[in-house]
Amino acid sequence: MFRRNFVPILILLLICIFIFKPATVSEGAFNGLKIWVNNIVPFLFPMSVLSNILLQYNFLYSLFGRLDFISVKILKSKYAFIPFFISLVSGYPSGAMTVNTMTGCRRISQNEANYLTVIANDCSFQFIAGAISFSMLGNLQLYKYIAIPHIAGAVLLSFLIRKENTPLNISKSVRLKSVPFHSAFSFAINKSVKGILMVGGVIVIFSVFSNFLDDSLSAAASAFSLSAGMKDIIYSLMTGSLEMTNGCSIAASSAYVPLEIKLIIINFLISFSGMSVIFQTIAVINEFDFNIKNYIFYKFIHGVISAFLCIILFALF
Repeated sequence: MFRRNFVPILILLLICIFIFKPATVSEGAFNGLKIWVNNIVPFLFPMSVLSNILLQYNFLYSLFGRLDFISVKILKSKYAFIPFFISLVSGYPSGAMTVNTMTGCRRISQNEANYLTVIANDCSFQFIAGAISFSMLGNLQLYKYIAIPHIAGAVLLSFLIRKENTPLNISKSVRLKSVPFHSAFSFAINKSVKGILMVGGVIVIFSVFSNFLDDSLSAAASAFSLSAGMKDIIYSLMTGSLEMTNGCSIAASSAYVPLEIKLIIINFLISFSGMSVIFQTIAVINEFDFNIKNYIFYKFIHGVISAFLCIILFALF
């Protein structure tokens, strides 16, 4: 009976905790809103609208279809470069939003959609270079120790995943159907607004959880008398596994953790993405049967691969 009612009991418990800790809830919610308004909406919404318009026309598919001999060989999918490119420009969860739109337009099958969501829903280069390397670590040149392992890790991950090829039968007349611009624009705005609002909701609630985690970890560190360096490592990994940006910030700002360890931690967190981004991904997918367990497993593997590649870069350079 307890197992069947675990989720309702957990939610009731959280409601009680929220009632007794209103200040912590409010602070976390406001922090989440600031992240959404300042970092997500300005970058993700315009790119989401434009990419959703493009994905309704044949031009983009024809353009990347000419590169399918490279795409199929590297990423095992004819149209993999489309979400991969958009993701590297806009960041999480734009790759998943793109795959979802491609599935809704019947360009890819359900199996291929699940596969592409794993390998082509990645962190943006702008976030890696600007937010982390320049702002958090204070050295723009460190971007190569994060961007290279992250991108190469996604490519290597594609070779580890067994991709099931399910043919998608689409008639030529459907593929070449013309879409009026006003219809494409309205569809793009509608889909982007829904996606951005759902992403915002996930960010706010996970920011609240992250605030509670901060308090709990501080108390636990004092109780177990952990060293400052070990405390920061555990703190950044646990917080980052919940919310990536906060975890990266904690690791980067630590005065007790060596730079090499910081970069390894950041590589893992960016590629794993954290539960907040995972739930943002779930929130924007509604066009296919999303395999959540596989996605979480492979994103964890992506994190491990990226951290390992970062260590190899240290050895080489």
